[in-house]
Amino acid sequence: MRGRIVYTLLGVVAVTSCVAGLLFYRGRDPSRTEPAALATGQNASVAKEDSLFLPDAERKFLWECEHRGNLLSDRGWRALSQAIQRRQVKTLMKTLASDFLAIVPESAARSRSNDVNISIERTTGTSRQLNREEFVEWLLGQRDTFGDNLTAQFATLSLAPGVRTDLTSNWKGRCRLRISGEYDNQPRETFITFSFTIHEPCREILEADGWWSACEVTQIDTARSEAVMMREVAAERGLFLDTLHDNWTADGPPVVATGGVYLCDFNRDGYTDVLVTEPLSIRTTMLYRGLPEGRFEDVTYEVRLPNLPDADHALFADIDNDGWEDLIVLGRAVFRNDGGQRFQDASHASNLTQLVWAGGMEGVSGTVVDYDRDGLVDVYITRADVSRFNQGSWIDGKSGAEANNQLLRNIGNGMFEDVTVTAGASGGERSAFTANWFDANDDGWPDVYVIHEFGAGVLLVNQQDGTFAEKQIAEHSDDFGSMGLASGDVDNDGRIDIYVSNMYSKAGNRVMDNLSSKYYDAPTMAKLRRMVAGSQLHINHGDFKFDPTENRGDIAAVGWSWGSALVDLNNDGWLDIHATCGFMSKDRSKPDG
Repeated sequence: MRGRIVYTLLGVVAVTSCVAGLLFYRGRDPSRTEPAALATGQNASVAKEDSLFLPDAERKFLWECEHRGNLLSDRGWRALSQAIQRRQVKTLMKTLASDFLAIVPESAARSRSNDVNISIERTTGTSRQLNREEFVEWLLGQRDTFGDNLTAQFATLSLAPGVRTDLTSNWKGRCRLRISGEYDNQPRETFITFSFTIHEPCREILEADGWWSACEVTQIDTARSEAVMMREVAAERGLFLDTLHDNWTADGPPVVATGGVYLCDFNRDGYTDVLVTEPLSIRTTMLYRGLPEGRFEDVTYEVRLPNLPDADHALFADIDNDGWEDLIVLGRAVFRNDGGQRFQDASHASNLTQLVWAGGMEGVSGTVVDYDRDGLVDVYITRADVSRFNQGSWIDGKSGAEANNQLLRNIGNGMFEDVTVTAGASGGERSAFTANWFDANDDGWPDVYVIHEFGAGVLLVNQQDGTFAEKQIAEHSDDFGSMGLASGDVDNDGRIDIYVSNMYSKAGNRVMDNLSSKYYDAPTMAKLRRMVAGSQLHINHGDFKFDPTENRGDIAAVGWSWGSALVDLNNDGWLDIHATCGFMSKDRSKPDG
């Protein structure tokens, strides 16, 4: 019953505003009787069910706010963005009211981070007041730190009428302006965060003069780099991607998951090798051997890897303990690494394929670990319950299945036993895209964090006797819509931290900002808020104390994030976050983040 909230509200907070509006008006059966009109007795259960629906007036208010936000983006911010790009002073002046006032931070209050490749600067703190002319000069000063080839774009973070019951009153909100381009042939990017006050955002007012009446710049982040940090070099390095499935160019409906990329030094020559699986490609399995100077060569046929139908998720792990990493194509086949020279099909000599297949192949993924420290590599299988999500509850945090995951203990000679139940390692009713092993409490035994698509993840703490105990790492974890996971010591304090990449929606946050708290109890409101919170970095302070709030504002708004990694990209000794983004982006130039 509680899942009904999803149909009237969750569609808003988790996806785009246009779909949200559709759900607002279609989420309720108009033939239902209003709770206030219901009698007691036999209608009591119906009244309780109906009480979960938002009243018509509230849904229409939320949709009206989103509609006005769309108008502001289309009729207001678009013109302002173009005026900044083209340095059109008159257009900027016409936008601002004659009595416009702005508050901007002083340039002296700065925090700065530098290394050999990139400089990052944040401006906050002591502020000063500017009138209309001074603010235009200040804004163009931010623009003029770029060359002529720049882009500017506003994004609305929140928007609501100053008087909730009067849509014709002044509206208040927050927005972020992104300016990107180059200066002296070096990449540069600036984010300016505003709190603003505008006149009623309707078409007539936004197309007239003076609709922006006041603002306060709360933060400025500027990054400069000596060169482009990353560029596409796959083909020139020997990785050929032409045969891979591309949702933007392929015929037919888009496909959610299309294989993966797996790294290993399979021949132990000191260079990283790359395995690519692609079940929709003519070649479903491709192995590239690493060469000096970051180059690769295709050795798929040389090492005798067959073209496996439905090859999707894979693992490299030395399951026979001979010192060479074997290849496991989950639920499909097991290939023994023959001294780094070739791979031999050893599926018949191992029960691993059968065990994985018995647990189900939907959304399957895996990690390896010697959880019991017996010297043999074990396998932990996770599953995303993608087809039965509507059988569970996004409010209650349950997927359709009671348990999706498996812990497969290596008993030697390529054989495994399923110890999921006896070890207490299922992770509960979670839809898990992945899991990550690390020593959470510095006792020398590997623990595992299991993410959850429908709610908070769980830490399975190794009890050193072959069993695990479930533990929440935060009282109010914002892990929701979790798709990616990485662990590493981000603050160099000797403890392993956790980064979870989650679904993030600007539209969802705007809706939650405007939703009255009187319609749902505090726990439900908290759950709804966490559904749109975005990615999260859990800082490990020891003794199972994880802080999910540190650096929150800098890493939350990634978009609909999937795979993520903690890696030192610039070799400065500090781990950086790389989070992929884009569930079903419209095209390459318009990512959903």
